[in-house]
Amino acid sequence: MFEELTSQLSESETSQVGGSSTPEPQPQDEKAVTFSWGIVMIRTKRLLRFLDDLARYRIFGDIGWAYLAITIAAGSFMLWLMLDQDYILLTGSLALRCAVGAAPAAQCAANHLTSVSPPSLTAYLLLPGLNPYIPFIYGIVGIVVAVVVHEGTHGVIARRLGMAVKSTGILFFLIVPIGAFVEIDEKLIQQSKFRNSGRIMAGGPGSNIIVALVALGLLLLVVGGLVPAQFNGVQIQQIISPSPAYNLFSHGELSAGDLIIAVNGTAVHSVSNLSQYMSGTLPNQTLVISVEHAGQLRNYSIVLGANPDNTKIGFIGIGESFSSSDLVGIKNTYASDFFRDPLLYLVVPGIYAEANSVVPFSNELAVMYTSPSLGAAWYPLTLTLFWIWFINVNLAFFNAIPLYPLDGGQALLNFFGHFGRKGVESRAKLLTTIVSVSMLILILSFLFLPRILGLLPA
Repeated sequence: MFEELTSQLSESETSQVGGSSTPEPQPQDEKAVTFSWGIVMIRTKRLLRFLDDLARYRIFGDIGWAYLAITIAAGSFMLWLMLDQDYILLTGSLALRCAVGAAPAAQCAANHLTSVSPPSLTAYLLLPGLNPYIPFIYGIVGIVVAVVVHEGTHGVIARRLGMAVKSTGILFFLIVPIGAFVEIDEKLIQQSKFRNSGRIMAGGPGSNIIVALVALGLLLLVVGGLVPAQFNGVQIQQIISPSPAYNLFSHGELSAGDLIIAVNGTAVHSVSNLSQYMSGTLPNQTLVISVEHAGQLRNYSIVLGANPDNTKIGFIGIGESFSSSDLVGIKNTYASDFFRDPLLYLVVPGIYAEANSVVPFSNELAVMYTSPSLGAAWYPLTLTLFWIWFINVNLAFFNAIPLYPLDGGQALLNFFGHFGRKGVESRAKLLTTIVSVSMLILILSFLFLPRILGLLPA
């Protein structure tokens, strides 16, 4: 591996920008469209004038400094994140490791803990169709925006700093866009001062983060304008089997969408009201629930079961449920909680179960909201903005890792190349190779450590 990476670093005519390979300089008669092993490469020089027009503005040189700071911070965060996960997995409790699939299933079962399988490795790829969590259409839109912004910024900053851009292009896997490139002479980049090369390399991740934040800001504006459905009571979303509620369901007396209005004559207006009342009940206790079913108010006398989470408390058998006040709270939290809980905005709608209780545009919650200003268009607009945010921020942080040939690794190579007088180039390649191999090992541990721990004998 060490020799392969060293060899790769020595190929001065190849560069990687935005996670996709920048092709080697081609002869003048190189075809504009090439196809190899399913990869379609489309080259064009028509966008060069557009890059030059943008490069006339001084801001693209100055903002490169901000992008450089953002990229360094993003790369440092990724390094901390991967180290922190490995540390938690190696030192965490059995309950935690079972919850993330990092413990043998038999050991979890023996300790009455639920074992969860780690996500598939394809879940870490930002490719719709391969990644089971990314919707195809919205994923394509997010990727196109991300790669165009990423590569375009590389080119604009390079032109602003006086470096030639040979051509631009887009990469497709069959008909699916998977990347873009801007052909810049790597020799010129590596021979330039770090203040220039660093800004060029940081332009991609930095601009992706800016675009991601703009998309997220617009997303929060749309969510903040949503109006939750208004109803009196707690709406049933899920009926658990076996349970007293399931007995009613099997006889056609209860269904998802019904409203629990009261329990033993006490009105309930939110899930917290219902939970608080149920905390004072006991298994086998008789309870009367008032339910709005098929437009009619009905009272049912049921014998409570035992709550699976606390067998000393009574259990109706209602799973996910919401009230109007709950919907207001979910919407307001999502629209204003960025600084308190930024990880909330990485919860993918419709994929993880928790999304159905915290993301207003998740599969189950979306039908409970309307937008007076946008009408039905609010939902596809929200998903478009979410996936632009999600893909751009993930692409930026990944490319900021100091791993050659990612942007962070290329910037690191140039940084090392400005120290000393003798053997500078070979020493820079060696140091970059050492850092890159270390980063690769860390990434592999991030991906495979949970799986390895899950296979070890108890």
